[in-house]
Amino acid sequence: MNKPKRFKPSEANEEYGRLPEYSELRTKELTPMLKPYVDATDKYGRLLSRLCLIIGEAAPISVQDTVVRDLTADVFDFLFESRVFILRGQTLLALPLARRAYESLSLLHWCSLDPTAAEDWARGKKISNGHVRKALAAHRMGEPEDKLQELYKFFCEFTHPNREMIAFRRLGEGNRYVFGSIGTPDLVSVADYCMKHLELWFWLCPTVTYFYREKVLQRDPAFHDAHNNARNHAQDVNKWLAGQFNQLLQESRIAQIVVKPSFT
Repeated sequence: MNKPKRFKPSEANEEYGRLPEYSELRTKELTPMLKPYVDATDKYGRLLSRLCLIIGEAAPISVQDTVVRDLTADVFDFLFESRVFILRGQTLLALPLARRAYESLSLLHWCSLDPTAAEDWARGKKISNGHVRKALAAHRMGEPEDKLQELYKFFCEFTHPNREMIAFRRLGEGNRYVFGSIGTPDLVSVADYCMKHLELWFWLCPTVTYFYREKVLQRDPAFHDAHNNARNHAQDVNKWLAGQFNQLLQESRIAQIVVKPSFT
């Protein structure tokens, strides 16, 4: 009987060293495919950067002002970084970041409308997202509760480690190394996630712009047109993503039917 081949640790070291390379290659593959989405989120990123520089010219004038500034930065950072994982095809890593962005954004919206809420939160009061959703639903400038509930459900369900969401890596079933971005991404999930991610940018920018509308109008009159352009572009991209999602989903279902084994 032949002895099993001795394992060489150097092989593992080589694979581990390639993880950044796998991520870079996956990003190079997905970025051109998702160019409309990348362009739309970049437009919002640049707009928020314009807002940041305008707001940063002067100190805050109230607790509410301070809270809005800090929550805006928090949402921006989590949205910006979560896109990195989307473009690697690692949507499961992006989801916890986007959930944080969603919860901070919900709170930001409410605090921008209600100075008392901002002051309560600044003092350390614990405020659940359910409470924030109801408060926004009740406000004339808030958001419909069913829409907020849908987003919250998406991020919660897809963040928790349930069997449906943890990818089947097939380690030992044709695959020997499965870490990082080496696996082929599920493009249906990528398209779905891009729509949710873009929706958060779509929500963030006007929320902050309205709160600082007087400063923006005074310091950057062209901002309004730039924001309208970004909004219209985002709406077009969302329709495109929805079309891609439906097509990919249909192709995925057909593929499952084709490869489904017959026991008759």
